[in-house]
Amino acid sequence: MKFRKSDYESYDYRRFWEDDKRLYEDNAERLALRGLLAGIDRDNKLFLDIGCGYGRLFNEYRDFAFIVLIDYSIKNLVNAKKRIEDFLAHDGKRLSLVHFIAADAASLPVKSKCADVVLTVRMVHHLDSPEKYFDEVARILKDRGLYLLEFASKRNLKNILKYFIGKMDTSPFNLTPSQVGETILNFHPRHILNNLKERNLLAKKLVSVSNFRLNPLKKFPGTKTLISFEKIYQKIFSCIPLGPSIFLKSILDEPESGDIGHNPDKILEDILICPFCRKGALDFEKNKIRCRTCSRTFSKKNGIYDFKKSNT
Repeated sequence: MKFRKSDYESYDYRRFWEDDKRLYEDNAERLALRGLLAGIDRDNKLFLDIGCGYGRLFNEYRDFAFIVLIDYSIKNLVNAKKRIEDFLAHDGKRLSLVHFIAADAASLPVKSKCADVVLTVRMVHHLDSPEKYFDEVARILKDRGLYLLEFASKRNLKNILKYFIGKMDTSPFNLTPSQVGETILNFHPRHILNNLKERNLLAKKLVSVSNFRLNPLKKFPGTKTLISFEKIYQKIFSCIPLGPSIFLKSILDEPESGDIGHNPDKILEDILICPFCRKGALDFEKNKIRCRTCSRTFSKKNGIYDFKKSNT
């Protein structure tokens, strides 16, 4: 389940964000994420950002004890590593607990029931279908673990208005995902909620995000004012999910089987497995990782572990 058109090796994803055109969206998403993370215990907790891009949201979850950033794109991970190294330039201990993994979202090199919190922002719309990925999320989460998901919603106010005045043929109300351009799928909220529920991932909170995403509004009244409106909408009116982006906070609804602690000196040895045989423990060597069961090897270069393909 690779990205439909681009895995961002030929495109620098930072360019999409690092100008004023999407300052409103960036602030709106951070606002939602802070609310969903509020009150979550960070001590000795493993946080996975899957589809991390260039690490744009790292500072929102930087205080979790152990952090693993996963993306299909090596280019994204190189940029994320540089960004986070700069951010943690004076905190070498914290930096040593942040790791970078290249992997396919449908075949994660992560052991079952080891993650406390999983985050996915602006990633599932790149997948032909999210079902296999949601299977993986449910597999790797600890019992009662948290899943924070963002997805592009087809049932947003703009689409509804366009549909009723005859400027859009595709109904925003049916559960079939809608194609946007060549690379994006928008999902009906109920479609996503049904998929999560089938995997015992029960939604506890829904936040409608980027509710005022219109270019004319960014010019007047302007981004600062829109963010003020966004705070009010997210706090009071999120029960009316009409935004183009939806954030969900779900919990894996299975009985707790006891907390699984993590060794800060061997966190990767604790959590990683071979994504091909799913059986073997891994031997970590200087520039590669070897599966003890199937003997596949995976490369490590400049601090990034590449599990997309094996060398045997």
